[in-house]
Amino acid sequence: MEQSFTMILTIDVGNTNIKFGFAKKRTITHFFKIATDRGKTSDEYSLLLEMFCQRSAISISSINHIVICSVVPPLNPIFESLAQRFFHIQPLFVQPGIKTGIIIMAENPKEVGADIIAGAAGAVFLGRLPAIVISFGTATVFSAVSSKKELLGVAISPGMIRSAESLFMNTAKLPRIEIKKPKNYLGRNTKDSIQSGIFFGFQGLVRTMIHGIQEEILESPTYVIGCGGLCREIAQGVPEIDIIDPILNLKGLLSIYEKNMEDSDYLLSE
Repeated sequence: MEQSFTMILTIDVGNTNIKFGFAKKRTITHFFKIATDRGKTSDEYSLLLEMFCQRSAISISSINHIVICSVVPPLNPIFESLAQRFFHIQPLFVQPGIKTGIIIMAENPKEVGADIIAGAAGAVFLGRLPAIVISFGTATVFSAVSSKKELLGVAISPGMIRSAESLFMNTAKLPRIEIKKPKNYLGRNTKDSIQSGIFFGFQGLVRTMIHGIQEEILESPTYVIGCGGLCREIAQGVPEIDIIDPILNLKGLLSIYEKNMEDSDYLLSE
């Protein structure tokens, strides 16, 4: 019998941000993100979680399951400790050996990041296959998922923010800038010139990669899904992007958890 108070906590630990999602059934009812800090303890992260739960009227005791994907190995024991000490739950990590519902076609499947697998599972969760999943984060990651739920391959390029930071850090006179869409392609001052090169340059990169990957997938129609912190900004000038979903990975974690769960008190069925 369904227990309405049962909730699953999904955690996506990235290099720049950590996203937390609270879900009932197939719905992320609440989510928030914080900056990734490798120096924080499990106590500090638990306090942030508790504060958010209080603000959102979420009962800590309603969290019965925790599933995590992480690309920051030093934080894995921190979040495992958080789950065990504060929730008395052994969390499920996306790692080799668990069921994901994704067939990984890489030469070495163990090399594929947990976030990439979660994103692919997110496309399956949405029912939008075949798909190109583009994650706009610390890196810009393109993943192709076939209609047979195969992760066909991945392409990785630098992230937009890190590219702008690289200009600032490695040149003597170029300033740090805010990432946003400029008015013109040709800037008449240094700030506008950098914004144009970064913003429109990345849009061109994304469109070129989408077209190239679509030719290799050889399936039509192919859905293009943008996720990650900067997906809305980039998608403004990329009509090829069909779906914008900043919490795609959290939805993918729900799908992965469904395939690994043994308890009957939390059903993810429609």
